[in-house]
Amino acid sequence: MSNSEKQESILNLNTLILQTILSILIVIGIVFGLAFFFREELLGYSTIFIKIFGYFGLFFGMVLSDSLPAFIPPDAFLMLAVSGGMSPMITIVSMSLGSILGGSLAYWIGLRLIPRFHLGRKLVLHYEDKLLPYIRKYGFWAVVISALTPIPYSWMAYTVGTFKMPFHLFLFGSLFRILRMSVYFFAMYLGWISGV
Repeated sequence: MSNSEKQESILNLNTLILQTILSILIVIGIVFGLAFFFREELLGYSTIFIKIFGYFGLFFGMVLSDSLPAFIPPDAFLMLAVSGGMSPMITIVSMSLGSILGGSLAYWIGLRLIPRFHLGRKLVLHYEDKLLPYIRKYGFWAVVISALTPIPYSWMAYTVGTFKMPFHLFLFGSLFRILRMSVYFFAMYLGWISGV
């Protein structure tokens, strides 16, 4: 790797770190605003969600969220958990396991199903331009980066499945979803209690 490639790689990584920090600050700000202006409404929705679905709802919501892109973003489930006063540890564990299972389903869809269908190949090619450089440049670390940053984890799962990354590497990189869920949970919690 040449000097200019190393500098570009460091610049890209620094940009991702900055985007991640910025997204965390935005999440805190949004949650603060929601807690300040719509606290009663959120408490009502979260109470209903918790009574009907509980922790299993968080788990299953994350499975859907990270196996079907364009479903509900993971942060919506975190918001329900935070505003509903759910246990941080159980929330983080159930959502992390659901996210990893959802990502694993997306990986297997990318590996087995997408290559068989024209529309599937077309979708992967659309996102390939954005994600493939990360996969080529960072390999396994591309999964870690997508697990931690605003890069869409489910699309990365589809893509690395399609390009046949070994599953054990994908799974190991996906474990970093636990860290992301933890950081975002407590960032939202900070925004929620600040909005009182």
